[in-house]
Amino acid sequence: MNMRKLLIVFAALTGCALAAAAPAATKVVSLELGIEAFTDVTTLPASNTGTVVLNCATCKLRSYAVTPQTTYFIGAQSVTLAQLKAFVSTNGRRYLTIFVKPDESAVTRIVAAN
Repeated sequence: MNMRKLLIVFAALTGCALAAAAPAATKVVSLELGIEAFTDVTTLPASNTGTVVLNCATCKLRSYAVTPQTTYFIGAQSVTLAQLKAFVSTNGRRYLTIFVKPDESAVTRIVAAN
């Protein structure tokens, strides 16, 4: 009888543990999408209301609008668009990440690896 009660308690505890471990349904919302590129296939905008153009031999031409709210970084350091363009033009081929809104309506930030 005691063994039977132990098995019932064990089964109940196991069921509770499995239910607690089940992942909850969580809605994931993307705030921005990251596009990886290199400086040699990227044309940075002329102003803070221009466009970033991505063009390579094996991919489709894409362009994304920047706004006055777009931010620019070299590594983790915040810089101006002019500083980013100067860095890119004098430091050879660099890795860029261009972050855009999920609907691709605007660039939120551009990060150059230092």
